[in-house]
Amino acid sequence: VRVLEQAPEFKEIGAGIQLGPNIFRALGKIGLLDAVLADAHRPPAMEMRCALSGDLITRIPLDDKRFYDRFEHPYAVTHRADIHAAILNACLSDPHVTLETQQTVESFEQDASGVTVILQSGERVRGRALIGCDGMWSKIRDTIVGAALDLVG
Repeated sequence: VRVLEQAPEFKEIGAGIQLGPNIFRALGKIGLLDAVLADAHRPPAMEMRCALSGDLITRIPLDDKRFYDRFEHPYAVTHRADIHAAILNACLSDPHVTLETQQTVESFEQDASGVTVILQSGERVRGRALIGCDGMWSKIRDTIVGAALDLVG
């Protein structure tokens, strides 16, 4: 795995993040469940309140047996820095993962055997798959979703 990061260093951006049961299934599959749960807070419930009066509208228990029986994993909240650190540490300790900073993806080309990423430097990086996690102004998402919208529209 080759991780290309456009920033000069790997660091989190943002603050708190909510983690539903589905993310814990995924984290379990990649061996990061315990690392993320170690720093996460598991609230006993979620409450919805009226914005004007503060009156309770509904309460969803998160720490009871019914929740675990239904979803098999907890609901939790954490700071982005904590989940980012767990993932980053796992990558740093895996010899099959290389982390590269100051690598900006300009575009990509896909064919039947894989994908080629074109970097701002002009370098072409070939691989079997591409996962675009390039933020709000994602060139990868824009290319994929934009192409899909062109077909529909």
